[in-house]
Amino acid sequence: MLKDKSLLILDCDGVLVRSEKANVAYYNHILRHFGKEEAGEGERDKIRLFHTLSTPQVIDAFFEEDLRAKALEYSQNLDYFLFAPLIEPEPGWKETLFALSAKMKICVATNRGHSARAVIESAGLSPFVEKIFTIRDVKRPKPAPDLIELALESFSTKPENALYVGDSEIDRSAAAGARVDFVGFRLEARFFASEPSDIEVLLK
Repeated sequence: MLKDKSLLILDCDGVLVRSEKANVAYYNHILRHFGKEEAGEGERDKIRLFHTLSTPQVIDAFFEEDLRAKALEYSQNLDYFLFAPLIEPEPGWKETLFALSAKMKICVATNRGHSARAVIESAGLSPFVEKIFTIRDVKRPKPAPDLIELALESFSTKPENALYVGDSEIDRSAAAGARVDFVGFRLEARFFASEPSDIEVLLK
């Protein structure tokens, strides 16, 4: 059913990289700068927000209205490269994307902003990713379908010829909104992958 796909769209965090430690450090730095309470290791709900939402969404969730503009400005001037050493590439993607790049287009659609390229580069995946679509390119972040629809438009691809790989419910919702088949990466779904190599199998 998936063998005729011509475009592979990938989420970043939780799929291509293990970035939870870096995201926690990044957002805790911002919270600390403004005298806010940091998220501790056991505060899974807070950490989940750091991991899945865009920076403006996180700031809306953790800052009162009169501080949001200042917090957003500070975040935009904070170099995410400072936290890049905490990012762990997900093993197996280099080999999988190398194999798939011979037969299909590959891109990334993420709620990250300007830090997305740094993350992809730090994981060594830039040679296999043709385009990176971020929250800076659309009006609405996931779970809205805007990022995936932008990818479809950019590659002149019909929804039925694309596949989106994500690890969260907001990814699933974005794919559904764009009418694109979804693969849950370590997330229960109709199409499921526990390792990057499983994507190759699904596309055969």
